[in-house]
Amino acid sequence: MPATTLQIAWRNLGRNTKRTALAILAITVGQFALLATDGLMRGYADNIRRAITGPMIGDVQVHAAGWRQERAIDLVIEDTKNVITQIQADLSVMNAAARIYAPVLFAPEKDAFVAMVVGLQSEIESHEWGLLSGMTEPLQKGKVLIGHRLARKTGAKVGQEIAVVGQTADGSLANDLYVIQDIIKCPVDIVNQSGVVMSLDDAQQLLCMPNAAHEIVVRTNQSGQAKQLCERLRKIKGLTEAEILTWQQLVPELVVVLDMSDWVGYFVVVIVCIAALAGIANTLVMSTFERMHEFGMLLALGSRPRRIVGMIVYEAILTGLLGVAAGTLLGYLFVWVTSGTGIDMASWGGSEGEVADMAYRGLNLPLHIYPRLEISDTLIGLVAIMATSLIGSVWPAWIAGRLEPMEAMRA
Repeated sequence: MPATTLQIAWRNLGRNTKRTALAILAITVGQFALLATDGLMRGYADNIRRAITGPMIGDVQVHAAGWRQERAIDLVIEDTKNVITQIQADLSVMNAAARIYAPVLFAPEKDAFVAMVVGLQSEIESHEWGLLSGMTEPLQKGKVLIGHRLARKTGAKVGQEIAVVGQTADGSLANDLYVIQDIIKCPVDIVNQSGVVMSLDDAQQLLCMPNAAHEIVVRTNQSGQAKQLCERLRKIKGLTEAEILTWQQLVPELVVVLDMSDWVGYFVVVIVCIAALAGIANTLVMSTFERMHEFGMLLALGSRPRRIVGMIVYEAILTGLLGVAAGTLLGYLFVWVTSGTGIDMASWGGSEGEVADMAYRGLNLPLHIYPRLEISDTLIGLVAIMATSLIGSVWPAWIAGRLEPMEAMRA
């Protein structure tokens, strides 16, 4: 039984094992680099999304009109409890939490320091995606939490009584005494730097804001539905004049960063294709010139030129497939090994544990990355290599397809 064109092409890969191995190695390294890069970038993008839609921003935010620009203490959302009840009635809403922000003077002893009162609902914000993520003890009435950097700067200590002085929503003087319940390290940098965190009820009482808040943070249980949720929230009574924005509208700069992370993969694909093209084209050209005499004999015995061309094309495809398969195996092995423990990028800078995250506009972006891959990452590499393999075989196949039997046999 005569061998098929594919079988002959497969055997031809072993004619010069070193050259074939080098071509496959170039493709393997390129595919591995593509998957490793995609895994790291997807892990980094996941960190950014979690930081944005988690502790600080949420999926959607609600404010009184003009509050984000002026930060005026009297620009509030009225009847907060009723508004939150209506928001949570939406089936796509996981939770909605009210917050209050107000600049104050904070005095742990004789000296006073500028700080920011953050009033919140600790029972909601203590979950893993909340402002107090990881906190196990409820925030007690009359007690506050102090950001660890503020505590270090002011010398504040747990159990110490402090004075908080500011301005109420009606313009009068706000002042009261509180006990420091704990020093916290928060996933939001502004709280670490200047936060005096108290319960929403305490903040409303201190600032004369009964049943009112500056911000409502809404988190959804349906990814990608923030825009549709905004449209529904605008129909709620009490929010018709409010400013309701998605996280993409609130931090457009980080949306650009997320989009750029997708393009990194395409840049690596180009490098992979260049490596594959150089390896495959070089291997096939050398192989074609070495087998001129053989091709001439095959043509003289009646083989059609298209079978010679087919052999060369099959060799290119097989070389590409072997390289992609090996690179994919190594890429997934890398992601599998690192996805459990993650990769601490902070250690790359020699910080020795001192820096665990990167702050941007009050957000802490964790530098501990857990690589992740999607099927599309593999398919992009596969399609790119196959297309490159075909392109790389064009010149050798064109040379072989135009051979004259007698001239080739004399070569």
